[in-house]
Amino acid sequence: IAGLIHATRLAHAVIGVDSGPMHLAAALSKPGVAIFGPTDPARNGPFGGGPILVLRSQTSVTSHARRAAPEAGLLTIAVTDVLAAVATVLGSRA
Repeated sequence: IAGLIHATRLAHAVIGVDSGPMHLAAALSKPGVAIFGPTDPARNGPFGGGPILVLRSQTSVTSHARRAAPEAGLLTIAVTDVLAAVATVLGSRA
């Protein structure tokens, strides 16, 4: 955990999913992009001081069930969407 905290502090931005490292980045006020599928970001965060954009498909259905395959809406988020969100977040810090 200490190594993850150190690496996060050094990062210019963080890209992640609804997981511990993304919530750590939010707590450390790091800019970033959080990719959400079936979990609801209004309920699950990320909460903190950093500008973090949440990407979630409008087709995603809120569910906290575990699945073997990725949720369909999650698969509609393109790499270009993530890169554009990172540029927006980094631009907002300039």
